[in-house]
Amino acid sequence: MFFLVGAPRCGTTALSCCLRKHPRICFSVPKEPHYLAYAPEMPLEHLRRDYLEMFFAHRAPQQLLLGEGSVSTLYSDLAIGRALALDPEACFLAMVRDPLEILSSYHQRLFYVLDEDERDFATAWRLQAARARGERLPRNCRDPRMLQYAEIGRLGARIERLFALAGRERCLVIMHEDFRSDTAKVYEQVLRFLGLEHDGRTNFPRRLESRTFRSYALHRVLMRPPVSLAKAVLRAKVTRQKAMSAPGAVKKPLLKRVRTRLLKWNSNSASPAPLPPELRAALRDTFRDDIASLGHLLGRDLSH
Repeated sequence: MFFLVGAPRCGTTALSCCLRKHPRICFSVPKEPHYLAYAPEMPLEHLRRDYLEMFFAHRAPQQLLLGEGSVSTLYSDLAIGRALALDPEACFLAMVRDPLEILSSYHQRLFYVLDEDERDFATAWRLQAARARGERLPRNCRDPRMLQYAEIGRLGARIERLFALAGRERCLVIMHEDFRSDTAKVYEQVLRFLGLEHDGRTNFPRRLESRTFRSYALHRVLMRPPVSLAKAVLRAKVTRQKAMSAPGAVKKPLLKRVRTRLLKWNSNSASPAPLPPELRAALRDTFRDDIASLGHLLGRDLSH
C-alpha cells in the first residue's frame, strides 16, 4: 500500500489523478477517505475489513497496489500508525510547498468547502487563539483543528515526525515547485519509488484550482447535502468505479451529473488575494525555523 499524505494545496489531487489511471494501482474512492485519522478504536482485523470494503471495493484483479490520498494523515500520529499496522511495508508520499503559498490557497479552499466562514485570511489568522479555545468556530466546520493555520504550515515538524514513525527510506518528499516545473520527471520518480513500471503517460493536466461561489445557499446544499443524499452520491460513485473496470463506456449516474453541473455553474475560478506586507512578514517570522528544519531534512536550500 502507499499513502499520499499531503500537505494540502501542494498538488496531491493532480498527482492522485495520474496515479489513479495507472493499470497496476487501485486508488481509493473517494481520494481522501480520512478514515484512518478519524475511525473509532477497533481491532485491527475490523479496521482492515472496513477500510478495504468501504474504499477499495472497486479493485480489479490486475491492480496490485492500493493507494489513497488523505492529507489529514500527515497531521495525525494515529493515521500514520494505523497505516503501518495495515501494511508494515507501506510507502508514504508527501508533497511540500512554501507555507505562505499553502496557507493563502488553503484558507480559500476551506472557505469554499464551508469549513471556514471568514473570507479574509488575515482575520482568520488572528482568530487562531480564540478558535483553539472553542470560540468563534464556523457552524459547518468539520474539525476545528483545520483552522489552526500555523500548525498546517509547519511542514518541517510534520516531515520529521513522518520520517521517525515510518522510516525515511519508505518516504518520498516532493517539492511542489519541482512538480509544477517538470511533472513528467516527478511522476517517473514516484513510479520508481513505488516499484511500478511507467505506463507511458505524457499528459499531466492541472487540477483543483482555487474556486469561489456565486450563491451561498446553493453551494451549501451541493457541498454539504443531507446525509442520505451524500451516501447515495458516494454509492453511485463506487458503482461507477466498478463498472469502469469492465469493458465499455459508462456514464456518470444522473445524480452525480446534476450535482457536477450545478457546482460548475455556481463556481468561479479565483486566485487567493495577495498577502498584505505586514502579514507576509509575520508569516515569514512564524515559519522561518521550521523551513530551515525542512531544508535540513531534505538536504536542500529553502531560504527562498
